[in-house]
Amino acid sequence: MRKGFVARVDRVIGQSDVVLEVVDARFPAETRNKALEGKVVADGKGLIIVVNKSDLIGRGRAKELKREIGKELRCVFFSARERQGKKKLLGEIGKASKGKAVKVAVVGYPNTGKSSVINVLKGRKAALTSRKAGFTRGEQIVRISEKILLVDSPGVIPTEEWDEFRLFLVGAKNPQDIEDKELAAMKLLEFISRENPDALRRRYGITAVSGERALEEIALRRKKLLKGGKPDTAAAATIVLGEWSKNILH
Repeated sequence: MRKGFVARVDRVIGQSDVVLEVVDARFPAETRNKALEGKVVADGKGLIIVVNKSDLIGRGRAKELKREIGKELRCVFFSARERQGKKKLLGEIGKASKGKAVKVAVVGYPNTGKSSVINVLKGRKAALTSRKAGFTRGEQIVRISEKILLVDSPGVIPTEEWDEFRLFLVGAKNPQDIEDKELAAMKLLEFISRENPDALRRRYGITAVSGERALEEIALRRKKLLKGGKPDTAAAATIVLGEWSKNILH
């Protein structure tokens, strides 16, 4: 975690009246920063949890999350991709600011969709977006209305507390930067088999869902072979990680 990035985020929060923490609906616990939330509340600032990518979870799971998060804090379910939740979020910002002109900090881990949320609120492409983790390098200021000024901050995550796979899972680490791709791919297949086992059958037609055997089956089906016809598990791992990062495998 770069100290410069942390300092920027702290500065953005310190200069703002309301804070939007954008989290990934698929991994809400993993992408929430409880330490940051506690600091924002202690400083007396309005805090709103924006549960982005809510179109990627079912209604039942959304209701469950709303009960969990809503007990503690304001929360709005949002889908930047489907452009849903804008009216509700603007309403919550209005309540938190009590109708006054405010500067709103937008914070969150890399790839949770902070810039995409800003673009939806603005109504056009105002903040640069990318699928690459760590794309936003500094503050970006966007005026939404006469009373609302949004400030996008760089995504920061305490990497010393996370293993490589979990960072990749939530989009905070790019697949090409993973050191042990085969291990990460095997963990990913095991995760998907628990959360959505049909996805593996539909995408790869595999029956094995754990260990090296799963990668071997994928390599054989995708015709990724080494000399002698041996399945190329390294190539299969690259396929699996790449398709997950592109939202193909869900």
